[in-house]
Amino acid sequence: MKGIYMITYDYYRVFYYAALFKSFSKAAEVLYSNQPNVARIIKRLESELGCQLFIRSNRGVTLTPEAEVLYKHVAVACEQLAAGEEEVYEMQGLKTGFVAIGASETALRLFLLERIEKFHEQYPGVHLKIRNSQTPDTIQALKNGQVECAVITAPFKISNEFHSEPVYQFREILIAGAKQKEAVKNIKTLEDLAGLSLISLPKNSSSYEFYVHYFMKHDVKYHPDIETETADQVLSLVERNFGLGFFPAEAAKEYIDAGKIVEVPLEVPPIIRETRLVYHPDRVKGPAVKKAMDFIRNRA
Repeated sequence: MKGIYMITYDYYRVFYYAALFKSFSKAAEVLYSNQPNVARIIKRLESELGCQLFIRSNRGVTLTPEAEVLYKHVAVACEQLAAGEEEVYEMQGLKTGFVAIGASETALRLFLLERIEKFHEQYPGVHLKIRNSQTPDTIQALKNGQVECAVITAPFKISNEFHSEPVYQFREILIAGAKQKEAVKNIKTLEDLAGLSLISLPKNSSSYEFYVHYFMKHDVKYHPDIETETADQVLSLVERNFGLGFFPAEAAKEYIDAGKIVEVPLEVPPIIRETRLVYHPDRVKGPAVKKAMDFIRNRA
C-alpha cells in the first residue's frame, strides 16, 4: 500500500475543490488554474491511489464510492489547514490576503464603495477584486466560486444553501429630463404613465423583475420602451429627455439640485428596494473575507 506522504497536498487540494463543486472547471476557477491541469492532477491522484475517483459526463463529474470515502477525510484536513492559516493571518493583522466580491452597480454607487474603501484603508495589504455585473451574472459567479460573496439588489432567486442578509435599503423615485417638466407635471399614478416612454434596465435584471411585480400590484402592465445595461445609462437617457425612469433617490439628488432632471412625484407608497449580502457559509474561508464582510455589513 502506498503511504499517504507519497501524495502531495496539492493533489488533495485539487481533489477537494473538484469534489466540492463536482466540476473540474469550477475547481480550476477557484484555484486560478485551468481545466486540463485539474484533470491531469486528478488522473495522477487516481493512478497513485489505484482507483477511479470521478465519473465524467456532460453535466460535470460524480464521485465514485472510493471518492466519497476519501472526500470525508480530505475535507476535514483542508478545512483544518484553512483554519490554521486563518489564525496565522489574524496574528499578522491581515497584512496579506485576497477577497473577491461580486456587486451590483447600484450597491457600488450607493454604499458599497464607501464601506470597502474603509476596509482598504485599514488593511491595504489585502488584495481586492470587485466584479460588477447584473444580478443573475453575479449569482452565477458566486455559485461558480469566482467570488466569495455577493452584494446584490433584491429580488433574486438562489438555492437555500446560500445565506442572504439585508445590508442596505434605499428609495427609488421616478425621474424625467428637465425639458419634460411641464409635460409630466400632471402625472400622479402609474396609470398616467401609459403612452409615455419608459427607460429600464434589461429583462435579466433584478430591477426589471421588481417593477414588473410592482406595476402588477397596481393592475398596470410594465412595458418599458427603452432597455439599457446600466443604471448610469438610465440616468443619461433620462437627462437627455429620451423618457422617464426609476432611479435611487439619493443618487438622483445632485442632478435634481443641478436642474438636470426633475422628480415626478407619484401618489403611491414609497418604492423601497433592498440590497443583500449573499454567501455560502461553508465557502467563506480566511480572515480577510470575514473581515471584509463585516465592513460590508457596516459592523467594523
